[in-house]
Amino acid sequence: MSHDPLAPLNAAGLQRLPEQMRVVFEELSPEELRVAGAIQERLNALVPEVEGQVADNNNCLC
Repeated sequence: MSHDPLAPLNAAGLQRLPEQMRVVFEELSPEELRVAGAIQERLNALVPEVEGQVADNNNCLC
């Protein structure tokens, strides 16, 4: 089974972005994707998921 490098960003809501913005993320290098995913994980660790939803997904990188 192959690892999907976009998986962390998809979990963060990548599919909710307009197509033009999604394309930018989809064209990132593996290293850029790793960094973006790591940032998203750190943001999620700071703010509980429920609070993020109440605050209009302020902890969502994408």
